[in-house]
Amino acid sequence: MLKHYKKIAMIILITIVAVFIITSSSKYNKEMSNNLFTNATVGNKKVAVIFSTAGLGDKSFNDLCYDGALKAQDELGVEFDYSEPKSEDDYEKICREYAKSQNYELIISIGLDHEESVSKVSKEFLNQKFSIIDSKIELPNVSSIYTNWPEQIFLNGVMAGLITKYENKSLDKSNSLGVILGKDMQHLREGAIGFEAGAKYVNPDIEIIVGIVDDFDNPAKAKEMALSMYSKGVSYIQHIAGESGLGVFAAAKEADKYAFGIDDNQNLFEPNHIVSTATRYANEIIYNEIKSITNNTWQDGVHQFGIKEDVIGYTTEGSNVDISPKIIEVVEDIKTQIIEDKIKIPSNEKELEKWTKENIFKN
Repeated sequence: MLKHYKKIAMIILITIVAVFIITSSSKYNKEMSNNLFTNATVGNKKVAVIFSTAGLGDKSFNDLCYDGALKAQDELGVEFDYSEPKSEDDYEKICREYAKSQNYELIISIGLDHEESVSKVSKEFLNQKFSIIDSKIELPNVSSIYTNWPEQIFLNGVMAGLITKYENKSLDKSNSLGVILGKDMQHLREGAIGFEAGAKYVNPDIEIIVGIVDDFDNPAKAKEMALSMYSKGVSYIQHIAGESGLGVFAAAKEADKYAFGIDDNQNLFEPNHIVSTATRYANEIIYNEIKSITNNTWQDGVHQFGIKEDVIGYTTEGSNVDISPKIIEVVEDIKTQIIEDKIKIPSNEKELEKWTKENIFKN
């Protein structure tokens, strides 16, 4: 009988131990499963970036955006894929393929020329989030980032106007400046208006010559256009032309004249001939847009940024061009007035004509 009870007790003990092991193992597996799911969720956040046709290597806008995506990858653990379309005709197809795959938390298109494709594809994939840079389209699943282009180029215009007025006598007697655009696009036209407004604000009698390359990736054509402007007496040219702007720098060096850069600090390309760069921190724009996906703060709608938000500005860092400290002091003072909303910059021809009559800088 005693042996019988011992046998029963042993069976009960074994059963209890087995249940404990199974329960513990189940709990451990569940915790591991939860941990793996959490890590996978973070690791699997993916975005897609569609660059403009100028592609990487433009030493400007596309390269800055790429740097922002790399920063997001390094700091946030977000993966990203990207495409470099050969022509604008490829935009819609690439955008749709990314959306159709359902692999991406966010699809980012770089440049106003993507507007048509983003508008069309976003209406087909209402659950997909899209972001576009340099656009003001308002759609329920699209975040449109628009920087204040007139503000961005205005301060370079002020600098060029002051230099031409007070320091250009030793170079020539011309009272004209040049602007070269990559394409005839609204935001680039607004940038040209900003440059002209800045120049005429401090030098009302100055003339502005505008040229259009019609290509963001044609430095040779831009160089030819710039050399033509320089031969007509222009001493300073602002480019808003993507990689084509490198041709403007080459022309400035060849003609021993001067140029202004755009977006990323381009002063180091030709430090003896580039006066200043109208900066735009597109890398931070892209980084913050991706970050908003990781912390669930992404919002659709139009988001505008300017000097006040420290997204755009200017820099002379890296330039060897000698500029009077008094000129920099004036530029900084005007920058402060823009931040304080004391100066409102025009964005089209009609506004510019009225604005230049009503706004004249007083020494």
